Parts: sequence; structure tokens; C-alpha cells
Amino acid sequence: MTNDRTNDRTTQPSLSPDQAIASPTPSRFEAVFFDLDGTLANTFPTVVRIFNRILETRTGRSWTLEELIPYFGPPETVILQRLFPEGDDAARMIEEFYQLCREDGAEIHPFEGIEPLVRSLHTSRVRLGVYSGASTQAARIRVGQAGLLDCFEEILGGDRVERHKPDPEGLLRLLEQFQVAPSGALYVGDMIADVLAGQRAGMATVAVTWGAGSRDDLARVRPDYLIDHPAELEAILHGTLSSPMETL
Repeated sequence: MTNDRTNDRTTQPSLSPDQAIASPTPSRFEAVFFDLDGTLANTFPTVVRIFNRILETRTGRSWTLEELIPYFGPPETVILQRLFPEGDDAARMIEEFYQLCREDGAEIHPFEGIEPLVRSLHTSRVRLGVYSGASTQAARIRVGQAGLLDCFEEILGGDRVERHKPDPEGLLRLLEQFQVAPSGALYVGDMIADVLAGQRAGMATVAVTWGAGSRDDLARVRPDYLIDHPAELEAILHGTLSSPMETL
């Protein structure tokens, strides 16, 4: 993938990873949108296990996260269709997937520091949304299992857009729904497609390194910020982490 715009505002993390999230204070952004898997919550072990419950009976083996990541991006309906283009039980697979999602969520938790950050923003009346490549149903299940469902005004899944990330359609829909200009919004994600989608929507972007994307790969697409801990996101939102890096 290539970046559609040159961006030289990427900043270097400067806060220690164990720095506590600050008390609620006004954010310089009206709205903050989050990717879900690998950004808000550590869902990958559960998601891989659920996919393998479906895949093992049809392929005869287990799949690793590294094998599945290239398929991630669109909703699971599309993923399963790509994995089984000749299959005749797509509807049954999808229903099985959702049932497994509802049953298997005990290990889904927000990443360290995410819950206090999100709740601080919610208390400060920053408008919050989730834009996930997963379907809306699966995303709502997982956000609920992470204990954060009450914080988000909207959860938009990949089944409600025609063009998936890195296309900006989903983010543009959230901006329109929230009646917020791109300059007033921030998108936070862990994958190259997240950064590109935010850039193409005209929003500021934060790439996080605690998910599936590697620091080097994320750096190549020039997010506005590249961070290692949610405390740094708190600093970005409040304007205390804003000096640009000269190089990556």
C-alpha cells in the first residue's frame, strides 16, 4: 500500500509506558474514533480461536494469527467467503461464527491503560466512535465483552460500508453522523489500513504498536503519531505531545 499524502508531523513517544492516565480535561479533538481489534482490546487470541473452530473442521488444520492477518480488514462474512469461495454453507458458517463470538469472550480485555483513557474522554464529553473491519454485530459483541460499550456513541462495522479500509468511507460516514469536520477528529488504529483510511478522510491519525502492525511498517505510511502506550495518546489529545520527528 502507498500513502496518498506526505505527512511530516509524525511524533516520537516521550512518555514512560507506566505513566498514569490524567484526570479528565478538555480534548483538542471533538471526536475520537478507534479501531477495535488490536487497538482497543486484545481480541486476537479469541478471534483466532473462533476462526479455528470453523476452519479446522473444513481445512483439517489450525491456522495461526500470521496466516489469518492477510484476510483481516473486511468483515468476517467476506473473510469466510474468500477462504471458501466454493462453499455452499456460508450462511451456516456466519451464524456459527456469531454464536461462538457470543460464547467465547471471557479473555477479551482492553489493553492496559485503554479503559481509563476511554472513560476519561467519555466523562469529558469527547464524542467517541468505533470503526472496525469486523461486522457491526461482532464488533458490538467484542466491545461489550471488553466492558466499554457504554462509552461509544456509535460502533460502525465493515458490513455497513461498500468500500473497506483503507478506503475512508466508514470514517467519512462517522464524521457526517457526528457532524464533525475532519480537522476536529482523530482516528486510532494498529494497522496500515487504519492509518491510510484516516489520512484519506483528512483526519489526524495515531498508529499504535501494541496491536498487529509492526512499528517499521506503520512508520512507513507516516501517521501523525506513532505511539507505544495509551498514556501517549492522552498527551496527544491534550496537546502536550505535539513536536514532530524529523525522520522515522
